[in-house]
Amino acid sequence: MTEMNKDNEERLESPEELAAITQPATRDPFSTAKRLEAARELARALAVAQNNSSLYPSTHPLAVESMNELAGAVSAIMAMGFEEVTLNVYKSTLFIENHVLPEESVTYRKLIEDLLARGVSAVTLNETFGPQDASAFAALLNASEIRDIDAARDYLETSGAHGVIVAETTELDAAKEVEARENKARGKESYDSGVELMHDVETQVKLGKVFEVEPLQHLISNLLNTLFKDPAAILGLTAIKSHDDYTLNHSINVCILALALGAALGLDADSLKSLGLSALLYDLGKVRISEDILNKEGPLSADEWQIVKSHAAEGADLLKRIQLIDQMPMIVAYEHHQRHDLQGYPELSEPHEQHLFSKVVALCDAYDAMTTRRPFRREIRPDKALAVLMQGRNKAYDPSVTKALVAMLGIYPMGAVVSLDDGSIAVVFRVNRDDLLRPRVKTIIDAKGRWLAESEVIDLRLIDPQTGKFAMSIDECVPAAEHGIEDVWQYL
Repeated sequence: MTEMNKDNEERLESPEELAAITQPATRDPFSTAKRLEAARELARALAVAQNNSSLYPSTHPLAVESMNELAGAVSAIMAMGFEEVTLNVYKSTLFIENHVLPEESVTYRKLIEDLLARGVSAVTLNETFGPQDASAFAALLNASEIRDIDAARDYLETSGAHGVIVAETTELDAAKEVEARENKARGKESYDSGVELMHDVETQVKLGKVFEVEPLQHLISNLLNTLFKDPAAILGLTAIKSHDDYTLNHSINVCILALALGAALGLDADSLKSLGLSALLYDLGKVRISEDILNKEGPLSADEWQIVKSHAAEGADLLKRIQLIDQMPMIVAYEHHQRHDLQGYPELSEPHEQHLFSKVVALCDAYDAMTTRRPFRREIRPDKALAVLMQGRNKAYDPSVTKALVAMLGIYPMGAVVSLDDGSIAVVFRVNRDDLLRPRVKTIIDAKGRWLAESEVIDLRLIDPQTGKFAMSIDECVPAAEHGIEDVWQYL
């Protein structure tokens, strides 16, 4: 039962408008204007140093000046709190860390081509980087006899350039891929365990018995451990939508979303554990409501709606009887439908602001509910669900927490099925924090409607070298079922 219908008379903001609102809240290291300018200056200084190294001897004033400028550009980034910074080239597009530099990818085409010609697709500059390192690296870029990564490394080693490390992106990606698979498997084990645990909790409560809290706390710790190692491995699990046992899967999905959002908001480990337990148990009062009412097709009668609304107070009462040491699950169970503007339920004798945990759980509950197909309605596309939540900011939902949720999930969240501008169908694989409109996707159906034998990961930030524009873009989110996609999670 969400607040999605109370404020839907207003126009929904477009994906571009949502990105403009929430982009500053992203956690990409170069998302601020000052840091982005420093990144662009580093790329410019490197291109100038390479050019001057090819034109002048190393002792020429212009060459010396450009090497000092390059060293200064690195120092400026280090002064912002970095210990090292990495420039990457991926499919002819230049990145700093994971932040795309679209204009520089076109302007400094020669720099990109010369890096790739020497087998280099990743360059890490550390805090020891100085003019000598700059001179050696610039000379490397102009040394046509060097044609592979090993020769490039030998050249830098011989030149005494210890402030610069070159690598192949494929070397880094291979190790990350193995770790990602392990984290995904570990996350799925926790998810399945969580569904079983919540089934046991539901059974015990229906029998009037007290359930054990320790297994739930252990589950939350496991989810947090994987979240800290690989957030995508945990967030991707929320794409799992069971239509046979919605209640149990919904509670796990809300818990995962709440933990991720709490972490994005900067909560400490103990607070996250409390939030996680609250997110697992906030809807416990629904065990006292008939399944016929909860799954009714069509509108509820006035009496039925009153019964449904009772689940908040019923859940708080159940948790009070259990006498948990942590009082937050009881508070969140009672408050999660009160709305940011306090116009929800249960009615308050005296107005008081919702607890932050209640605000987080209310948002995560609404998002997962909207994006899950139910017997009485179709699911809402993820991008539209986020737009509905943003429409409700300052009303049903806290505005800052809502923006943080959108920034965390992206305009097109993991697991969203999208059509691309070439007519192909893809699943959003990873969100790019520096550009929420341009995630990484896995294409699964080509432009002619044929299923691909192997899906291909495409980073939608990539630049077409010929046009200087983005190579591909998202047209819109589309319903997974319309394209015969049953299990989105397998592609994540």
